[in-house]
Parts: sequence; C-alpha cells; structure tokens
Amino acid sequence: MPLKIYIYTIFLSLLFCFRVSAQTNGSWLPPGADLSYPRTLLKAGQIAPVQNSLTTATKLTIYSGVYNSINTTPPSGNTSSDERRTRATFAKNTAFVILMDRKPAGGSLTTLLPEDRIKFVSNVKSLLENINPAVEVVTGYTNWQWRSKELIDYMIAYDLLRGAGENETTLAAGKVKLQEFAGNLYNQSVTGYMGFYYFYNNIKNNHALMTAAALGLSAVVLNDATSTTAAQKPLNWINNGLYNIDNVLWRDAKRQSDSTGVAGYAEGPYYFKYAFLNVLPFVRAMGNFLPDGRNRYTYNGISRSIRNPYYDPKYDLLYDWMSAILMPDGRYPALEDSYVDMGMPELALAGKSKYVQPLHLKNLAANQLNSLTEQLRDLTVDMRAAYLAANIEPSAAANNTLTVLPKSGNLVFRSGNDSLANYLHLYGKHGLAQSVTGGHNHGDASSFILHAKGQLLALDAGYLSSSYRDSVGKATNHNLILVDGAGPAIGTDGTTNDAEAFIQNTFNTKQLAYGEVRTAYLGANITRKTLQVRKNYYLIADFVNATAAHNYTWQLHGYGLEGGTTATGTFTDNLATQQEGIWQKKGVNLKAHVTATGSADAYTKGTNIHEVTYNKSEKHTTLLVQKNGVTQTQFLSLLYPYTSNAATVATTSTANSAALATTDSGYKDIAWAQADTSFTTYRNSNNLPDVRSDARLTLFSLDASNIFSQAFVEQGTALQYGENQVLQSTQRANISWQKTDLTRYEGYVSRNTTLTLALTAPPATVVGANITDYSYNTTTSTLNIEFSGPSTFGVITQNNALPVRLINFKAARQGQNIKISWQTAVENQNAGFTILRKTEGEKEFRQIGFVVGKGNSQTLSHYYLEDKAAPAGINYYQLIQTDFDGKAQNSPVVAVQGLNYLAPELTVFPVPASEYLRVNLRGVAADKELRLQLFTLNGEVVLHQKFAHETSLAISKLKPGLYYLQVIDTNGQIITAGKKIIINH
Repeated sequence: MPLKIYIYTIFLSLLFCFRVSAQTNGSWLPPGADLSYPRTLLKAGQIAPVQNSLTTATKLTIYSGVYNSINTTPPSGNTSSDERRTRATFAKNTAFVILMDRKPAGGSLTTLLPEDRIKFVSNVKSLLENINPAVEVVTGYTNWQWRSKELIDYMIAYDLLRGAGENETTLAAGKVKLQEFAGNLYNQSVTGYMGFYYFYNNIKNNHALMTAAALGLSAVVLNDATSTTAAQKPLNWINNGLYNIDNVLWRDAKRQSDSTGVAGYAEGPYYFKYAFLNVLPFVRAMGNFLPDGRNRYTYNGISRSIRNPYYDPKYDLLYDWMSAILMPDGRYPALEDSYVDMGMPELALAGKSKYVQPLHLKNLAANQLNSLTEQLRDLTVDMRAAYLAANIEPSAAANNTLTVLPKSGNLVFRSGNDSLANYLHLYGKHGLAQSVTGGHNHGDASSFILHAKGQLLALDAGYLSSSYRDSVGKATNHNLILVDGAGPAIGTDGTTNDAEAFIQNTFNTKQLAYGEVRTAYLGANITRKTLQVRKNYYLIADFVNATAAHNYTWQLHGYGLEGGTTATGTFTDNLATQQEGIWQKKGVNLKAHVTATGSADAYTKGTNIHEVTYNKSEKHTTLLVQKNGVTQTQFLSLLYPYTSNAATVATTSTANSAALATTDSGYKDIAWAQADTSFTTYRNSNNLPDVRSDARLTLFSLDASNIFSQAFVEQGTALQYGENQVLQSTQRANISWQKTDLTRYEGYVSRNTTLTLALTAPPATVVGANITDYSYNTTTSTLNIEFSGPSTFGVITQNNALPVRLINFKAARQGQNIKISWQTAVENQNAGFTILRKTEGEKEFRQIGFVVGKGNSQTLSHYYLEDKAAPAGINYYQLIQTDFDGKAQNSPVVAVQGLNYLAPELTVFPVPASEYLRVNLRGVAADKELRLQLFTLNGEVVLHQKFAHETSLAISKLKPGLYYLQVIDTNGQIITAGKKIIINH
C-alpha cells in the first residue's frame, strides 16, 4: 500500500473512532465550534467594548445595581422556587461582575480589588457546588419554568467564570452539579407518565420552549462533558433542545408561529417574552459557539436539518412582529394574557439595534415597571447582565403609518414614530394565531387599544395572573360590541375563544388610513371599519347584523374613573346632550363621541377593573352605548386624543344612518354609515351645499376656506357635493380622493374600475401601479383614470398660478450646432432663463448661457439660444426660469441625439382636422412605451393617452383652435418636439 494512502486510511479510522467515541460518551463537538470561553452572553473579544460601555450614564446605573445586588452575602435558602431562583441569579450576576472586573465608585468605575475578586469567585463556586438539582416529575412540569431559569443562570455563571480565567479544574465540582441538574431536567422531560403522557408530545407552548432552551444552552456551555448515562449527555441535550424549539415555533401542527411571514406568537406578547427570556440566551450562545449553517438534530427517532437559530431569518419574523406592534412609549399592547407595563429591552440579545427601541415610561405608576432597570429586573428573571453584555444602543422606531399583519391579527394605525404619536391597535386573529392560544386567550375579537400623546387612553384590561385571568379577560373587559350583553368566550386550557377575526380591505394615503376587522359571535356578524383622519383622530364604524333581533352594546374602557383622582385619571360626560364622554389621565384627554343608526337607545356608564401590575388592579369607567331589539345597526364613533384643544363634534344621525359632523383644526368633516348602498343626501349646515353618496361609509372634508380637502367612500360608486360630482366609479369600490397641497392629489381605489374625479386644472402627471390609461376633459374639468386593479395613485396638476407658463421647450441640431428654443404663454416678474447642458457621461448639468425674460407679458413670447460648442454625442438641456425675487422653477429635460442619429419623425393628418387626427411615429424602437400629449397654447393638457407608434385621436369634442401634439416616454422624457395642430369643426 502506498504510504500516502496508508496514512490517509489511518486518519479516517482515527476520525471515525473519535466520532463514535463522542457519540458514545455523549459530548457534543460540532464542526466549526469555537471552544473558547465565554460563549453565552458574549465572547472574549467583546469584553473590552462592554467594559467601556459601562461608563455611559444609563448603563452605569444598571451595572451599579447589579454590583450592589451581589456585594453582599449569598442567599442561604435553597429549597423553594423563589430561594433557588434567587441563588442562581446571584451566581450569574456575580460572575458577570468578575468578568467585567469593574467596581462602581463615586459615579465612575474602578478595577475590582483583588480581595473583592477572590470573594466573588468563592461565592460563585460555592453556589455552583451546592446547586439543588432536583426537578419535579412531568405532572409538575409547570414548575420547570423555574427550574429552567435556574439552570440557565447557573450555566451562564459557569461560562462567565471560565471566560474570566477560572479553569475547569477549579470549577470541577460545580460542573458536576450542573451536569446533574441538566440531566435531571432532560430525564423528566422525556419520561412518560403512566406510559402514555409525554411532555413534548402534549405541551406545545412557552413551557416547552423554556425547557428546551435550558437544555440547549446547557449543551453549549458543557459541550465537552461526558457520561455513560443518557440523561447527562450534552449531545442529547442539544438534540432535545433545538429540535423542540424548532418544532414548537415553526413545524408542529399546533406551532406557535409560522415561517412564511410575520405571524406573531400565538400566546401573545407577554408569553413570547416569558419564553424568549430563556430562548434568547440560548440563541445568542449558538451564535457565539457555532458559525452560520445547518446541522442535523435528532429527537424521538426523527432527524431534521436545522439552521443555527442566531442566523436564521425565521426568528427575525418574531422580532419584527414585536417591533411592529410596539406602542409609542416602548410598551406592548396588553394582548391576550399580557401585562400592561411590559416592554422587552432584552431583544438586544438578538444583536440588532432595530429591535431595541427607547423607553418613555414617565407616565407609569411607581409600582409599575417604569424604568429600564425595572423592565430588566421583573419578578421572574433578572436580565440586566444579559442586556449590558449585548451592548446594543436603542434605535428609533421606523414603523409605517398603517401596519397590517393579517397572520398575527394586528392592525395598527400610527401618526408617527415619536413617543407622543397617536396609536390605535385593532385585533383580528384567526387560524393558528388564534386556535392554539388556549389558556392565554381572551374574548377580544375586534377589540381596540388607543395610546396617544404619551399616555394609554383606551384600555385592554391586561393580565393579573394565571389565577385571576378571568377577572380581566372576558369580552366585557374589552373594547368591542356585546351581543345581548356577552361576547366571545375567554379561552381556557385546551380551548381557545369561539370567535375568529379577519383583517381586510386596508390602504394608506397621506391624509387617510383605512382597515377593517371582521368577526362573528353569538349569531351576529360584525365588521369594524376604521379610519385614521389626517393622523389626528379616528372614526370607527361598526356594522352589525344578524338573522334575529338582539340588543347590541358598544363599549369603551377608558383610562380614567368618574370621580377619580390624579392617580386613577378622571371621566366626565355630557351623554344626555352631546353623546360624548371624556377620559383624562396625566394631562392627556380622550374624547369619545358615539352614535348609532336612528340614534342610540341608551348611553350608560359602568365601572370595571384593569390590571396595574401583578395581581393588583384599579377601577376605570366604561362607556356603554346601546341599540336594542334590532337585527342590524351601525355604530359610528369618533375617538379624539388631545392635550388642550378638542374637536367639536355633533351627532347628525337620521333614521337610516349613523352620522357625525366634526370641526377639527379648521377642517370640516362629515361622516355617515348606512346599512345599504342607496343614495343618501347629507344635509349640510352653515349654508354649505349638501353631500350625496351611495356608499356604506362616507367621509367628506373641507378645509378652513371651505375648499375640497378629501372624500372617501366604502363600497360606493359616487359622491356629489352640491351640483358637483366629486368622484364617480363604474364599479362599486373603496375610493379615497384627497388634495394634499396646491397642485398635488393622492388617492386609492380597491379594484379595477374607471374613475372620474373632479380636477380644476389639467394634470401634468398621473402615476399609479395599475393605471392603464387616463384623459382629462377640459369642458367638465374631470380626470378619467382606468385601473386594472387595486392601486394607490398620485396626480400633479399644472400650476396655472405660476409666474411663467412655459410651452414647447425643444432643442434640435443644425449642423454642428444645437438650437434651443422655447415659448411662454404668460410671464409675471420673469427675470430670465438659465440654460443648462450635460452630456451622456456627465453627472451634473452646467450653465451654457442666460436669456433675459420680458418681465411681464400676456402674449406668446419666443426665445432661443444657439449652442455652438455642443459635443457630437447625446446632449441634454434644461431651463431654470428665475423671477425678479429670486424664486426659480426648472423645466423638463430635453435630449438631442448625436450627429449620426436619425431623429424620430412625427406625422399627423389631416391638418386642419375636425373629427379624427391620424398620428404616426417613426424612428423609435417598437417596444418602447410612449404617450401622446395634446396641449393648448396656454400649456393646458387636454388629452393624454398611451401610444403605440400609430393611432387615431378622437378630437370632435375639443374646442377649435391651435394645439401642440407631443410624444413623451413613461418617465416624461420628450421624444418629439411639439407639432402644431389646428382643429376646425
């Protein structure tokens, strides 16, 4: 046998024996593993940066708290869950202080004294060597939530001590105890009860995740441990841990989330946090221990290829969800069994600043988690060391005005991303997100939560504890519609609530955001349709119908109590005369004005409770609006958050509609909801014309000068203001049309249709994803747009108020030179024109000349400039028109091809024309998308349509006179100069 082959054979044999040995003795030695310490919260190379970061004010405060908590005698009790958890936390925090080698002193940090270090190391060793490793049998698995957290803290303590220079020999006794503890948890988690009940087969929630994460972290820390006992093998721990985390989150039929999109965590934000306070340290440790990649993990005879979770983008979907639903002050909405004062700065362990947002908790009570330190040190686990080790600085939120997460059931309206922004959350869970929540699910389908100006205003009642969850988790504790005094049932172990909800029909424009949540329970179908108006207030139209008559109750749980104090907040009302109530808390008010079709039957108040913190509640006042003995109705409510000036709202309902009129910051808004799609006329006041619409929900707004601002119809075809048709659609649709400034409009249409919109000036630009064609009618001043599907769209009109109206700007070669020419229809205070040129290879334009303007003129004026130094290649030209006062406006850009270029040729026939005009274009690629634009001498575009090199234009409805015909591409680039057209009927 050749020597090389012989050596290679020996090498393979040794490698095989090594792997067999590793599998036999139970150690876990994956390829690419970094075997250095520390490897859990941070790596050796990160120690110095973390040490340096501790000098910043916020982190120094947190670190000082950690140091002070361990600069004392270790806890002695080691029997109860609280005692055991306290000892484990003490060990972890002490080990972190040893690794940081820093002592707070007089507002700064110094190096640990040698005697302090010796004492601290001794304390951790003693705690490790005296671990209580007992773990309850599977029927007591709920206690494993405490065992798992103990085990994680002890494992981190061992890892950090190793990273601080303590060797394996000096920690051998503690390592034995750790291995025994992990082995006991593993053994109980895989041992059946009476031969049929197995933990991971039956438990697919936060408990499974916590247990699996503790075992996975143990495998990372003690990867080299060996044993002949299956329960004490790190290889079994990691197989158990990562397989079951992956299964519970992403694969099981009853999984808590889904990998195909942002699906949230079914048990709600709090139980996501509770589970991930275990999972995150394990995930981070995996990122420190192993590179990105997949390995096979086997559990219960099934093997799966699983990616390192630290790098797996599926986990980012969960973090994205938490970031997307975050309230402006840094807390989470109290969805399902979630506490009202909960943030999650621990997401810093994910290693990305975008998941860590600033906290603004000054409005929380003294007994709530009202600071970063309190958030990191709650009742169940101390995450201060982990947060400091992550060394991530918070970043500003970057959420959209409208967040739509149908898989997780979250619909969020925002006015911005600052801490004082308005925020409204509506709940619409269905499918897995709703069906597997079981014992942590509330009766809350379609309920809403409102936070504004730094204060929570419309409450979800929160979560007292697992023992008292039914005190705050019923339908009567949530902002939703009751049917005969009841709503969806609260979920229990193994049974979710009985009402799915669906988010649908959403869109967002500059002045309006819209979305619906649809649900059904107790024989009634309910669709909650919500508008955020100018990012300032909310309109909620609740459409309720059933086959039999019911009593319906609209509820709002506000953060204030009638006759309350500054601490509780207050509630006042004028329900009898104005149908509204006002809650006030910390200087922030919420006005709620509510009506129903044909007016409500009764306005009453109730007193309910909400959670303040663990097992502590306080009272608030609930507004109840009733419509009794009907099969169907509509509630229309206006929710207006403010600090000083409130909107003025009046009920204007009729027998067939629920209607409100609002004056807000100078705007006059009217809105009404109706059961069907018959035309309804809204009788306006203040000598304004009536508004007419056939939509189920209508909004119409005027500005302070009574000029059109915006219109919205839900499932409508037309809206008319006085004698003027504001919008008309060939198909019934959701339509928004709004004026955003002097020349800009924005809109939305929910389906394919042809839309006719009132537009006082011709459009210069019309853009939208599904626009197939558009045209402008100068006689009726309307814009017609054809849509092939749903689309937001924008319109920019020609500004006829501009001081100079430029028409027919063109440039053409004349031998070696290029002549630039243009005309103006009107000039007011025109100082002149700067002519700019750039070539194909240049990034910026440069000036080549200036032509003085005529100042003031009401007649057609002609200008030109000859570019005698024009390069031979392609040249681009632009004008800058400047007024005497320095104001300027830019012209479109025109291109002139090189010397050897054959220019496009546009021919028209006949001239003059009366009925039709034949148009032909040569010299342009056949596949290039083009548009024809016909405009008057004044620059008003009267026709704009798609063009495929040859067409026939219908011109019989245009006024006789002189026009210009021009070809442009989809970017507005001029292809041919304006060609004179004479129309003569």
